[in-house]
Amino acid sequence: MFRAWCVLPLVAALHPRPGYDGTANGTASFARWLVHESDYGVVSHHHAGPAPFGGIISVADGEGSEDSKGVIYTYIPSLDVTYQDLLKNPNVTMTFSEMALANGTSGGCLDATAENPPCGRVTITGQLTKVPKEKLEEARRFLFATHPIMKEWDAAHMFEPFWMDPDSISEFFVINMFGGAIPISTQEYLEAPWYRHNVPSGSEVCGVCGHIYDAAKDGAGIAFEQLPDDWTCPVCHEPKSSYHKISRDGHDLWVHKHVEV
Repeated sequence: MFRAWCVLPLVAALHPRPGYDGTANGTASFARWLVHESDYGVVSHHHAGPAPFGGIISVADGEGSEDSKGVIYTYIPSLDVTYQDLLKNPNVTMTFSEMALANGTSGGCLDATAENPPCGRVTITGQLTKVPKEKLEEARRFLFATHPIMKEWDAAHMFEPFWMDPDSISEFFVINMFGGAIPISTQEYLEAPWYRHNVPSGSEVCGVCGHIYDAAKDGAGIAFEQLPDDWTCPVCHEPKSSYHKISRDGHDLWVHKHVEV
């Protein structure tokens, strides 16, 4: 049995994923990225009876894929049980899973499961309420740019914009690596970069934790391509095959992938 190394092109569908650095700012940046890149979230709210109800809501936090403001908007029909429950009690948790991105290949999700810590998740606790009048234009603009099909729903006159008012947020629970959640504040979340900007062209980056390979610190001066096959990432301990190169436009250019023969 031996490993054959190959070079594969990648289609850049996601903005560069923030790397794990164990800080509140890095954690907030990852949370911003995951919320923005997510098509939908799961909202858990109070319901009749002893158990909460979990609903699917499509979300937008900016005017399309290239814009993010961090404020979460959604569009809910008045016939929906979520709509009716929110009018009685707006307190919710909203959850996002990285496994829902890129067919389950983002970060530490590939060949794993959604509960694997490097396959990130974000849960936000706050209130989901109707968008105030002064924010309605922005809400519709963000939602329609992110989900064009919602323009058709708008004609039905039964959908209304809701938002998670940042002032109502009481907790963020973010997991994107082993070791437990790192607390972040709403201010840190809103001010954090929503994707990674600081990866030099040509860098080798771990696709699981985002660590940038440093030959001097990580490989005793050895170039990445010359590292032995059993070398592992110094941060998340994933194999060399988890690393990929960054192209000039900041997106994935190639990956090393091992094949068991």
